This record gives sequence, structure tokens and C-alpha cells, in this order.
Amino acid sequence: MNPKVVGRQARLLQMLQRDEEIQIGRERDCPLTLTQLQSLHEGHPAVLEVHNSGLTAQVLHLKVEGHHWCLKRRLPESRVANIDGQTAFLTELERRREIEALREQHPTLLANVVCTSFGSARAGILLSPWLRGEPVQQLNERNLAQMLAVQGELARWGWFDWDPSPGNLLDDGQQISVFDFGYMWPFDPRFEFNSNGLCDAQFHVVERLETRTLSGLWLGVANPLPQFAYWRGLTLAWAEQELARLGREGACEAVLARLAALGEEWRIALASEEGLAANWLKDMYRSHWLDVQDDLSGQSCTPLTLKRLDWLEHALGHCYEELTAGGTVVNQSQGEQLTLLANQREQARRWLLAPERV
Repeated sequence: MNPKVVGRQARLLQMLQRDEEIQIGRERDCPLTLTQLQSLHEGHPAVLEVHNSGLTAQVLHLKVEGHHWCLKRRLPESRVANIDGQTAFLTELERRREIEALREQHPTLLANVVCTSFGSARAGILLSPWLRGEPVQQLNERNLAQMLAVQGELARWGWFDWDPSPGNLLDDGQQISVFDFGYMWPFDPRFEFNSNGLCDAQFHVVERLETRTLSGLWLGVANPLPQFAYWRGLTLAWAEQELARLGREGACEAVLARLAALGEEWRIALASEEGLAANWLKDMYRSHWLDVQDDLSGQSCTPLTLKRLDWLEHALGHCYEELTAGGTVVNQSQGEQLTLLANQREQARRWLLAPERV
């Protein structure tokens, strides 16, 4: 396993076991006492809404003296059954502390990333101003561009977000905002592909958005190719800009070569309808496959997991030759792949989360 990942996980587990403190802000600036924030319940007059769908934290919408707040409280036990899920609250506290430190020096940066008013690992709470909006449910040219812009900005400042999922991207109809950092880790974009270092080159800003959000939302669209073409235009521009910027900043050859290869792949996809359709099939297969594996690894499956498996089985049954020609399916026959997916479907059904947790 990647030693960088092993080291990070071991450090966070030790912090968790030792009940080490990570604190952001000052307790006296909170609208209620720490004890009150920890014990608030649905019937309290300050509580407007309670959201229990989170896998690592409960979210409460508070209104105190005319001001709206978002209170995240760590769950006693994470609903994601792996180390990253167990330590997600600590990870989020670390990222929020780093982001607030950056903002002290550059107040105008990361304008569409939530601010943190107070946080405490020992108290298990995070307090922020309430952000208007709902989880992304439909895609359009505006929010596609904004998702890529905000995730790209985080990456440029050295934070790789592995989970830009719809529930972590709030859309108020005018702007996308990011408010969850439980699966975000630092990296140096000049010398690393992502927070895993120079391993796992398939994971990048565009792939994460496609895997965690876009591919799932496109499942409900009758003809997603026109919107996908627009998205590919955005991603090509992103790759070209990043290649130029990182080249100026002295990035290593491996990073520059990967960006150049991505740009060329997307340029070819945009050159013809056939190229676009081939790129769509390859990248959607990758995205649905990766997301299913992620759900299974955390034993945190949802109805969307099953829909993704439906898509994968249909693609294997009807487009196997195209997938093989594109390099997507290797070392396994069509029958072996379908058998594997059938076994994964049984696992997914066993690990379906209760409806209130989805």
C-alpha cells in the first residue's frame, strides 16, 4: 500500500485514540455555549432543521439572535467502515484550520469555500455561517463551470478533494459552494498527481468531479452528450491553463506529461462525434466503476450504487468491444466481468444504508 497513505492514516488514528485536540477560533465567539451546542436537539427553539444523512457528522441549522449557523456534530461512530471514514472529522478540522490560516494572509481567496467560526476535535463540533442552497441535483453550464473552478482553486492551493459529491457542493441557483473537507488531503501540485503522491495518476480534479457527482447525475438524463461536450470544453481549457501555470512554477516532468496527455485526449474527444462518444463511454465506465468500489470499501452503499451497477452491466453487455478497444476492460472476459458485477451487487445490497442515512 502507498506509504504516504499509510503514514497519514496511522497519524490520524493515533490522534483519534489519544483524543488530541484540534481547535479553530474561540469558544467565546460562539452564539451558544459549548455545552449547549453539544446537547442541542430537534425541539430546541434555536434549531430550525436537523440533517441526519451525513455519514460522519450530523448537521443542524441554527438561528440565534437573527443569525443563521451550520453546526456539524461528529457522530459517535462513522457510518463509513474504513480508516478514512473513522478519521474524517479530524481530517476536516485540519483542512479548515489550514484554510482559515491562508485566509488570514489572503482574505479574498477561496471565496466559495465555507468559512469556519469555531471547531473542536474533543468537543466534536464545527460551527460555520449557514450557507444557502441545496445539494446539486441538476447540471447546467453555470454550475458545471463553477464546480470545476472551485475544485481547481483548492487544488492550486495544495488541497486535493477526493469527495466532491453532490451533498458537499451546495447550489443556491447562482453559485456553487464547498462545505465539506472530510476526504481532502494536502499535496504539492508541482510534484504530485494528488495526495497519494506520484501514484494513482488516474485520479485528478476532473476525474473526481466526474466520478463523485457528474456521472451519477447524468444517469437521469436522456441525452447527456451535448452537456458532456460542454464539460469537455471546460476541462480542456482547465488542463491547458494548469499546464501553462505549473510549467511556469517548475513542476516535474511527470506532472506536466500527465496534464499534456489529458489535454490531448480531450482535444481528440472534441474533434468528432465519434471521439466524444468513445470518450464518454470510457470515462463513464471508469467513474461508475470507481464509485462502486468506493461504496463497497466503506460498506456504505445506496440506491445510486445499484444504479451504477445497472449501467456497468448494460455497458458490458452492449459495448464490450468498444470498451476493450478503448483499453477500459483488460485481463478479464466479458463473462468474468459480469460475474464480478453480480457478486458486487449482492455485497451492495447487504451494505445498503438505511433510508434516513442516504
